[in-house]
Amino acid sequence: MNTDIVGRHVNLTNEIKDYINSTIEGFGKYNLDIISVHSIVSAEDKHGKPQITFEFVMNIANKDTIVIKQKHQELHTAVDIAADRMSKTLRRHKDKIHAHNAEKLGEIFQTEI
Repeated sequence: MNTDIVGRHVNLTNEIKDYINSTIEGFGKYNLDIISVHSIVSAEDKHGKPQITFEFVMNIANKDTIVIKQKHQELHTAVDIAADRMSKTLRRHKDKIHAHNAEKLGEIFQTEI
């Protein structure tokens, strides 16, 4: 899995990079074929208040690109919310794959007869 962390108008410290990398490693529990994860951190001023935009761009084999974008005033909170949303998306995709490969009810009744 390739991972990239990009900061736009933000100084990324090693602590922030390690936090984002540990969050990305948590996505491995879904056992999906993740090709790459790009993390983009950008800062902007909205009505005179600083606002952080965090974005996950994930490429999964046999599926299109998944993009999760989250805005918040604090970086760690934005990363946590985006990670929760990405986990929910990955869980649903995994359930869809496993439900498709599950044994069908009609096949169970045919084997009993």
